[in-house]
Amino acid sequence: MCGIAGGIALAEDRRPDPEKVKAMARLLAHRGPDGEGIWISPSGRACLAHRRLSVIDLAGGGQPMVDNSGRRAIVFNGEIYNYIELRDALARQGEVFRTASDTEVLQRLLIRNGAASLDRLRGMFAFVAWDDERGELIAARDRIGKKPLFFAEERGVLYFASSMGALREGIGGARMIDPDALDRYLTLGYIPAPLTIYRGIRKLPAATVAVSDGGRLAFERYWDLARENEPFEGSYGEACDRLEGLLETAVTMRLRSDVPLGVLLSGGIDSSLVTAIAAKRGENPIDTFTIGFGESAYDESGQATEVARRLGTRHHVLRLESGLIELIPQAVVHFGEPYAGSSALPLWALAGLARRHVTVALGGDGGDEGFAGYEWYATAARLGGLADRIPRGAVRVAASAATAAGLLGSPRRLGRLARGLGFLAAEDFGARFAALRCCLGAGEAAFLYRREFRRRDREGLIRRAFERAGGSPLRRMRYADMETYLADDLMPKVDVASMAHGLEVRAPLLDHEVVRFGLSLPDRYLIDARGGKRILRDLLLRYLPRDLVERPKRGFSVPLAPWFRGALRPRIEALADSERLGSLGLLDPDGIRRLAAEHMTGARDHSERLYALLVLDQWLGSSGMGAVRADGDLEAAE
Repeated sequence: MCGIAGGIALAEDRRPDPEKVKAMARLLAHRGPDGEGIWISPSGRACLAHRRLSVIDLAGGGQPMVDNSGRRAIVFNGEIYNYIELRDALARQGEVFRTASDTEVLQRLLIRNGAASLDRLRGMFAFVAWDDERGELIAARDRIGKKPLFFAEERGVLYFASSMGALREGIGGARMIDPDALDRYLTLGYIPAPLTIYRGIRKLPAATVAVSDGGRLAFERYWDLARENEPFEGSYGEACDRLEGLLETAVTMRLRSDVPLGVLLSGGIDSSLVTAIAAKRGENPIDTFTIGFGESAYDESGQATEVARRLGTRHHVLRLESGLIELIPQAVVHFGEPYAGSSALPLWALAGLARRHVTVALGGDGGDEGFAGYEWYATAARLGGLADRIPRGAVRVAASAATAAGLLGSPRRLGRLARGLGFLAAEDFGARFAALRCCLGAGEAAFLYRREFRRRDREGLIRRAFERAGGSPLRRMRYADMETYLADDLMPKVDVASMAHGLEVRAPLLDHEVVRFGLSLPDRYLIDARGGKRILRDLLLRYLPRDLVERPKRGFSVPLAPWFRGALRPRIEALADSERLGSLGLLDPDGIRRLAAEHMTGARDHSERLYALLVLDQWLGSSGMGAVRADGDLEAAE
């Protein structure tokens, strides 16, 4: 796990500035505290830099890795978990290796097969490879989007980095806020790829490869679950056995490490299953890490401690309180753009705890999307059932009347009725699901946004993802979450929060073979009277007693609602008077006051929306943003 940066001249008559590349690399030191390197190609068209977190081949895996010709080099962030198998296959084809690292395996594959090599990789990665003799660039991200890659073109040179903050600060210059990205942030709580908060800086989307072509970049998606439509036709027992085999392989591969390794254990089904398999497959007792809150409704530390005791791990617990909010300034700097996933804060603290003991940790991410664990899937199904039983025309008339009367943003019963009518009036299941998955809906936008921003398409991204997939509504919802929420919210959260401490986090449930198998299962293998993740629950019963498996899901969340009504109330109520938020020209101060007032009285829970505004205000203060320009654009200071 590492940080990468560089500059590559897309045109033959251009050259990257090595000082800018060095500046970016310095800003990535937290991602790679164990080593650094820089390489300038013989032609001068490429300058690559690397910051290393040593995990595999501690002595020989330094980067940038240059081949024997001295003209081809690669910088790589991540892990190729099947590198041993790939290395053996290449050795049988005559390749002789200088190191024992997965980086060299990846480089040899790319030299032999180019972008077609991506189909053979099982891992998490973001890399940039350059062939100086041919003037060819290949850059790619892994299938799920676990590792990030940001890029910007400046006078014919492509600059890139593992973090947006490093890229922006390294290349310098004024940056304009992208209003579409800002709207996406407030709507979703995150900014989806390829957008970033700044115009001119982009994210390479997950499962995407970029190849230089005549001085330009050509982008291609190399893997798409929407095309994976072959259903599993075996029995339920056969499905359980097949999944256990896939997970044992995925966990075993992710236990490959030359440094200490542990597991982030929340006590829920997903992380407990990963811990159980790791404890079974590992050679030594494994370290596990969890957090606890004073608010019992959010505290799973007791459950996690009992799971750890049954599995025989060395367990560590960190207790957190409302002071966790003080981590926001640090998190804002590392994310480089507004990000409203509040669970990043406890993960940030947990990563700091784990890093004191291990360098690598396995986690339970992916179980909810892959195996239908989210409660909103059931909510969407209930709404769909209601919509099928009520005449559509009557619902649309009632929804239009509620909107005209301004009831969408109303608190309590009238508001809930109006919003419910709005969901039911949506023209199809995909539209209802998309509306359900937005943090900021039409009702809130009606009083929070100034008039000119109210009519934007806030749900199209999720709806289009839903429509691309085949199969049942449940399968299509899960696919849409993988394409949007998982790739652009959860994966950046894990990467940034863990790498801020130099901790590598691996996710066996997001192994692409496990994900593919999950989407092949019929709905009845995923949902029963207990709720979602039926197959994961039953698989976990092979390792733990029923009393530790059959417990309500709490999730890895922060008790924002009581905190905002308690110790943090003054800070929340001050948001309406923030000069920084006011300078955007997007938000109505009275609308912010209304959000805060409704939350404080208990009329509605606006904790997610208020947290998004709190983070945005902090980001504006830390990034040197200026006032709204006459043309409606927003500019960041140099």
